[in-house]
Amino acid sequence: MKPEKFTKKVILEDALEKIEDFSPSTLTELISFMNCCEKTFYNKIKVGSEEYEIIQEKLRAKKFEVANIAKNKLITSNNPTALISIIKIYGSEEDKQALNQNINVNANTTVNYEDVKKLEVNINKLTIEEQRMLNALLDKIKDE
Repeated sequence: MKPEKFTKKVILEDALEKIEDFSPSTLTELISFMNCCEKTFYNKIKVGSEEYEIIQEKLRAKKFEVANIAKNKLITSNNPTALISIIKIYGSEEDKQALNQNINVNANTTVNYEDVKKLEVNINKLTIEEQRMLNALLDKIKDE
């Protein structure tokens, strides 16, 4: 029996199947699971082609699927260390920032752990009345 020729269609089908079976986190990892070599892959699937974009989109979707499963398990897990690692590999940039305590609040500002600690020190210097006013403002913000 003659071996199947590596056409765009065959490579695309193999790639989509391997994404489902192995949940690779990168294109390089995906290619390592495939039936063709890296050179053949890139000779047939050109960067920017329709097939390439289909594969990239499927990889992104699978990464988010795995990350969401991990996040859901994290909520009920007693040992989150392994799940945090999964989120760092498969998660979105927002997930990774949250795990690194460097959360992008808006386009111009990031808040990190050190900044929060400085704010805590400054808050502790407030008088009792100033602390009450601050808490009232924070409660008002939370309610909106």
